[in-house]
Amino acid sequence: MNNTSDVGHYPRGEQVLAAIADAAVRVYSESLAVHSRINIDSILTAAASAVAERLPVTCMAILMKSDPDTSRVVFADNVNPGMANYLDKYIATLLRPGEAPTTGLSRKVIETGSPILIPRMPLERLRSMTSEAAQEYRATHPLPIEVDELGLLMVPMRSGPAVVGTLALIDWQCRSVLTDEDIDWMQRAADRVGVTVESAQLRGRAIERAERLAALSDVALAVTSTQDLRVTFKLILERVTAALSVEAADVLLVDEGDGTVFVAASTGFRTGLSEVRAPMPTEAGRQWVIGHNVASPAAIDWIGQSRRWLIAREGLKSYTASPLQLRERFVGALEVFSRVMLEPDQEWLGFLDAMGSLAAVAYDNTTAHDALRRTGHAQAPHRAPAPAWSEREREILQLIVDGASNRDAAEKLHLSQNTIKFHVRQLLEKAQVANRTELASKALHQGWVS
Repeated sequence: MNNTSDVGHYPRGEQVLAAIADAAVRVYSESLAVHSRINIDSILTAAASAVAERLPVTCMAILMKSDPDTSRVVFADNVNPGMANYLDKYIATLLRPGEAPTTGLSRKVIETGSPILIPRMPLERLRSMTSEAAQEYRATHPLPIEVDELGLLMVPMRSGPAVVGTLALIDWQCRSVLTDEDIDWMQRAADRVGVTVESAQLRGRAIERAERLAALSDVALAVTSTQDLRVTFKLILERVTAALSVEAADVLLVDEGDGTVFVAASTGFRTGLSEVRAPMPTEAGRQWVIGHNVASPAAIDWIGQSRRWLIAREGLKSYTASPLQLRERFVGALEVFSRVMLEPDQEWLGFLDAMGSLAAVAYDNTTAHDALRRTGHAQAPHRAPAPAWSEREREILQLIVDGASNRDAAEKLHLSQNTIKFHVRQLLEKAQVANRTELASKALHQGWVS
């Protein structure tokens, strides 16, 4: 443990800075050697621990999530580990372990991009600067150590021009007086961590996109090569649960014969969910699904009482779905469930939608084939000549059938998203269809794509 000097500030900031940089890079490199993805929490923990091993403080690392109103929070304190544990328990009461609303001093530093230095202040002043939730928690949970005065230094964590979080030191015993000199090395340390985290996140997103595109390609191939709907649905659910990191998923289909919905395929459930039927969802229920809402399954009327009871037994706390639609007709939904609260971004939802579209195409293919077989006309259907596609339109059509979003297509073809949107409108007009799902279905049926 490094002690402070008589001059009243931490004398070894450069050494601490080097230790933080080494720790962050080490975690990054080790993760690359073992896993394709890099654990962001491990980088934050390594950086905070590197500080706590060398200075008698609590180090707090805060990183904003994709929703900037929520942040990951990590604490480390080697001198008073009880303080880090106390703060961890407090954070767990706000949202979930390791996550908290982006509020208070951290939000101020993020919004202004400027550090906050308070070399010495009474504990009561800190209380007045914290949220009401923090004050209520402190009233019922006393601090594990006696604190009269403390010092605080918080700097923005940056990656290039963007502020992505904060890094803070809390000196509970005022063993030293923090000074402006500490801001310099702390800022450089925070920026090192920010750049490392941003690099890890970019790599993770690139890997996720590649994996999701591969999953969409696998499912698109299955849709065109098999008439066994169970096999196709099983593949879709396997790819969805893996790519979206959810615990359970199912394909819900509408039975127009008796006005009910039933589970056609499921994965991740321990109970007999597939044996349960529910009433046809109301229009409000269908719109809820189409709107990509996220909620507890217990709060969704259209799931049905019997299914809600089984889902509750599974401990599944969060739910969303993508509609299965054919020619504006609602035929079911691709549902996903999680034991933690889902926080889907647009790419996450786009992948779910693409899989829902492929599930709808698979269902349409199979029902059309079955209808032909029942009437004794299962021979190959008449195929209309393909419209006069341009070479670019053929490329974009193939990507749509493979499940690519406009953004994916733009990146693949090195075009702007507006250009892709223009071509998609041309494709819809030439194919005489209303939406991308119908376009993909018609292109597959008519053999316009390989």
